[in-house]
Amino acid sequence: MYTDIIHTPLPEHFLRIIITLPDADLDCQLAFLYQERLDDILKGARLLGDYPVVLKIPENMNVAVDQKITVIHKKEDIEHLDDDLIVSPLALIKYYEHSNHQPTDYLYVFVDGVRQQIACNTPIAALVKDVKAVRVGETFYNHEQFNTLLNEETIENGVIETYDNTKCMVQEAFKRMRLNQEKSCGRCVFCREGYMQLVALFSDLTSGKCKEQDFEIMKEIVNAMSDYSNCSVGTNGKKTLLSLLESFNEEVLAHIKGECPTLQCPDLIHYYIDPKLCNGCHACHDVCEIHAILGEKDDIHVIDDFTCTKCGKCLHTCETHAIKCITGALPELPDEPISLKGEKRVKEKRVVRKRVRPQAVLFRKKLQTKVEQTVEWKGNGKMKEMNADVIVVAAGPAGLGAAIAAGEKHLKTIVFEKSNTTGGAANMGMGPLGIDTDVQKKQFNQITVKDALEMHMDYTHWRVDADLVSTYFHKSADTIRWLEDMGVEFAGAYKYFAESEATWHIVKPENGVIGPRAAGGMIKAMTARAKELGAQFVMETTVVDLIKDGDKVVGVRAVDQAGNQIEAHGKAVIVATGGFGNNKEMIEEEFNLHLGEDYYPFQIPGITGDGLKMMWRAGAMKFGAGIEAIYQLPDNMNWFLLDAVLRQPNLLINQYGERFMNEDRMGNTTFTGNAIALQPGHYAYCIMDGAILNHYKKHGPDIFDIVHPADCFFGFEAEAKRAVEQEYDAYIEASTLDELAQKLQIHPDTLKNTVEAYNEACETGRDTQFGKNPDFLHKITGKGKYLVGKFYLGAYGTIGGIRINKYCEVLGEDYLPIPGLYSAGSDANTIYGDSYNFTLPGNTMGFAVNSGRMAGEAAAKYILDEE
Repeated sequence: MYTDIIHTPLPEHFLRIIITLPDADLDCQLAFLYQERLDDILKGARLLGDYPVVLKIPENMNVAVDQKITVIHKKEDIEHLDDDLIVSPLALIKYYEHSNHQPTDYLYVFVDGVRQQIACNTPIAALVKDVKAVRVGETFYNHEQFNTLLNEETIENGVIETYDNTKCMVQEAFKRMRLNQEKSCGRCVFCREGYMQLVALFSDLTSGKCKEQDFEIMKEIVNAMSDYSNCSVGTNGKKTLLSLLESFNEEVLAHIKGECPTLQCPDLIHYYIDPKLCNGCHACHDVCEIHAILGEKDDIHVIDDFTCTKCGKCLHTCETHAIKCITGALPELPDEPISLKGEKRVKEKRVVRKRVRPQAVLFRKKLQTKVEQTVEWKGNGKMKEMNADVIVVAAGPAGLGAAIAAGEKHLKTIVFEKSNTTGGAANMGMGPLGIDTDVQKKQFNQITVKDALEMHMDYTHWRVDADLVSTYFHKSADTIRWLEDMGVEFAGAYKYFAESEATWHIVKPENGVIGPRAAGGMIKAMTARAKELGAQFVMETTVVDLIKDGDKVVGVRAVDQAGNQIEAHGKAVIVATGGFGNNKEMIEEEFNLHLGEDYYPFQIPGITGDGLKMMWRAGAMKFGAGIEAIYQLPDNMNWFLLDAVLRQPNLLINQYGERFMNEDRMGNTTFTGNAIALQPGHYAYCIMDGAILNHYKKHGPDIFDIVHPADCFFGFEAEAKRAVEQEYDAYIEASTLDELAQKLQIHPDTLKNTVEAYNEACETGRDTQFGKNPDFLHKITGKGKYLVGKFYLGAYGTIGGIRINKYCEVLGEDYLPIPGLYSAGSDANTIYGDSYNFTLPGNTMGFAVNSGRMAGEAAAKYILDEE
């Protein structure tokens, strides 16, 4: 984008002039130019020649222009061509003024929202007084940097926000990260995923959970966003983070220690009552609405730190200033209130009751029928009401399948989706399972439902609902035909690895290359079909609760992006929200795993357990939550070639330097993920060397799979070089075993002993420890360096959490269906027992699409029977 066309050479030829503020300009203060100086902008554009002009303005603005000029709003799509000249409105104004010999050595700034016109190279200090810090665009400056001159390079969007000594700069940076995440269109992977990770890390920082080494991760993220994002919104995070670390490093380090110097981070501050100053007046107790202050009149009061919300109301009511607000550790305080009169309170004598032994009660007490709504909503207008036959919560493959099935039964359907696009995790997938399909028969890869059912039930040790699995498997072939009728094309039916069955029906990718995201075409076709059948999609709207009438579920409550509340009433509700794979707290609570520390799954924005929570509140049985375990390098998609090469079945060791499994099973990512989950830290090192890499280049890999490209070995060196340059800590190189032991922090004698024993097995062709396939035994000598990948336990996502029957009816604690409530997809997927069945690949997406159809059809039958 050109911000100066007076001194910058322009292209000799261009097709159009696109006038716009930068994508990274979230404040859009310079938009006033479109209203106050539009004529000068257009005169500047005409001086460049008789080219078509596109004027891109903010959403809430309208301008009157000549019909020859195209006006679009900022969020509207426009196909940018290489030959377009993209220029800022101020650059065109100055270009016009320069042609008329008028001065152009000025800037517009907005200091705390007040507009000023200043001369170029004015220092920040000339514009602000008595403040702690300023933000210029997305860059923070401390008071020692106020001599910075404001010019075309430093001014960014002209916005200058000041901060006094009460402001926490970490919190202010956190706000900018959240704002950028909110404004990001979400189409660019690096920008979308980057801001999601940064917001999570800043949340940790403001709650005392961040570690100093996390800033290296943050720097890697912002550098990748800056380098690979498709627009300048992705560069904002880098400016915010690096200027925070440079200008307010002491404040940042204090947060790592669990302290907020400005007392603005609620998780890092504590309120307490100084027992030496408290006079027992009871005033603080009376203003505390949540009863976090304990004690009676004439007692030394105490604050329950776990209950206290840090609202600060009590702080100003104490006449003796006994209530203190601090950061860091609390002083030694009494645990309970103490009488100022020296009286000892005698507790009432406890009544000894005869024991009544608990009895098994099959039909448990039902939960309250109305779950109180706790989500705040904006505005004073009347709550919006909607009505339909079927309400579908979330528009992933299960939700879309349900909406289509209900539509085929001529039912009116409303589909709520919290993101701005349909598909959910399926957009990263490749295709569903199918059994005994025409696609398989054409490829002579036929497997019968009977064989598949026996295989699956034996694999799960019959710890899953056989009737549900049987219904799903029997329906799967018809579902493949059903999808084909919508225009979905399948590249074929594939195995995932040699020992698996060819059940994975991979969607023919739009770009012709089989790999991740191939299923995107299927999602588009399903979305189009649902709309064709009349489904109403309500996007960027989060369902927060179910509505019950007696025992029946009859609707949902939702909140749109603006915070406005919606009540949608229906005759049945189908919940298909995809599990809780991106909910850090739930994952830690359910599995004792820690996102970004010892567990690196695929993280899909928005999959945070909303559906499970609302079903549990409505009385659903809590049942069968698990993960689809795999193993991968952290930030897998950014290091895809590295991951592909290093996961070949070479020497796999844990942090103690010991082998722990037969590496020839590494093609089964679930089995390997399970084995890694048992190791210290939930990670393992896979070791090879340059000689083995050359072997793979010449002869191909030991283990082929359909996900990773076969030519990955030829791109490995460049990817490894980038990893070393960026200090990616999941890739390690070393010239000697001693150096490798030091880098891996493994005792060198242990590592050498393990490598020697492994090499002996390679020489003899006989692995006496685990019986590894001799074809996969490659001696590790360090020739061309030792090459090591640090693989962690990962997952495609979570599965299960509630229990359904073969009609996808949600079961309550009494094992009976909750009337009107259905679930499909990962929320209800409890068909694997303790491990994902990779021997029948495509299972999770297959279950999602099929259970969605099953739920939609069952809901239609329920509605018909009710009528």
